Amino acid sequence: MSTSPVVPFLRYQDAPAAIEWLGKVFGFRAELTAPGPKGGIGHARLVLGDAMIMLSSVRDSEPYLRSALDLPAVSQGVFVVVEDLDAHYEQAVARGAEIVVEIEATPEGARVYLAFDLEGQLWAFGDGFAVND
Repeated sequence: MSTSPVVPFLRYQDAPAAIEWLGKVFGFRAELTAPGPKGGIGHARLVLGDAMIMLSSVRDSEPYLRSALDLPAVSQGVFVVVEDLDAHYEQAVARGAEIVVEIEATPEGARVYLAFDLEGQLWAFGDGFAVND
């Protein structure tokens, strides 16, 4: 489980499909999944290495939390440090991720790539932060 005090939480129109897709394409593993009171996913915790995210189904009672599909554009993304960036990228491409930015070096010295998931959420994967690694 992640030791980071910051854990992104995301909403999906089809949270069960998102959990499956994030596992198959990006390598996340569902650590906990709880059903919602009206169906869908009430809460899920997914891990990848030391990273953790939480997600759930969109809820009508929470109009301030929407899926990326409900928005004209996303205003943020999730950055995940992975052990082997090249292998992670190849897996994501082979399994259908929409690559937004190919692997590139950042001015800080890290290597990263960006991709959209099945509902248009932006993800960045990198081999570290480089400036203070």
